[in-house]
Amino acid sequence: MAIKNVVLVGADGKLGPAILHALLDGGFKVTVFKRASSKSPSNYPDGVSVAKITDDFPVDELVKALHGQDAIVVTTAGSQVDVQLRLAEAGAKVGIQRFIPADFGSCDSSMAKVQELVPLYKQKTEVRDYLTDLANKNDKFAWTAIVCGHFFDWSPEFLHIWPKEKRGDILDDGETKFSTSTLAQVGRATAAVLKKPDETINKVVYVQSFCTSQNELAKAFEKASGSKFNWSNIKSEEFEREQKPLADKGSAEATEELVWILGALYSNWEDRDTFAMKLLGLENEDLDAAVQKVLSQ
Repeated sequence: MAIKNVVLVGADGKLGPAILHALLDGGFKVTVFKRASSKSPSNYPDGVSVAKITDDFPVDELVKALHGQDAIVVTTAGSQVDVQLRLAEAGAKVGIQRFIPADFGSCDSSMAKVQELVPLYKQKTEVRDYLTDLANKNDKFAWTAIVCGHFFDWSPEFLHIWPKEKRGDILDDGETKFSTSTLAQVGRATAAVLKKPDETINKVVYVQSFCTSQNELAKAFEKASGSKFNWSNIKSEEFEREQKPLADKGSAEATEELVWILGALYSNWEDRDTFAMKLLGLENEDLDAAVQKVLSQ
């Protein structure tokens, strides 16, 4: 049965607006779930419904709110495991056809090195395991995780590029290829998954806007800005050893540094069995155009 009605959780975050836009462009009927205490404005495009849910997202209340819905897309922080599990439990009870968890991001959470450096990704794997169990026990329930690499146009500073200061950092020799996606591409991938439920059932799919290297990225930023940048070289193993103890002590900044390393050195999706660009009808974007757009923001 075709998926038509989609619940979006996390519509006001960094990724949510792009996914909302893509879902509407794809002809889906979207309902945004928001916590009852949320202060964010609900000024969504015409046709988008809003449902306020008690803050802890109780399953009984979610079951009632999910009647008539076909899919759930979660774009909240991946650390909000309990909320995702309750949404999935409620979704299974009402026969939701597809659950897309908050698995978007820089790394593949199933990789041992990823879980070792950043425990958050163990939590993402826990969600995948729970969804797999639900799908095994409920014939109508299914899931798809979308892994996209670094969000390319969210923050160049997160990628260790500071355009205004004309400087940046490059790990090791800068030649390692990695997949990265614009927010709009992640939105298009999400809509495409929901349009091809049979082909994407109960699996992780990998997407990208382009597969590039830090050296190629450096050239693209210099070309777009018309200026030379000052690039500093960082030895990844040394940097990792410096940041890991800080992250273990609770430093959010150090955790982000580790995610940067993982996304830049261990996230080439093109050789993955479920690399899904062709399947989803997606095409690589133009790197130079994407960089120019980042610089104009």
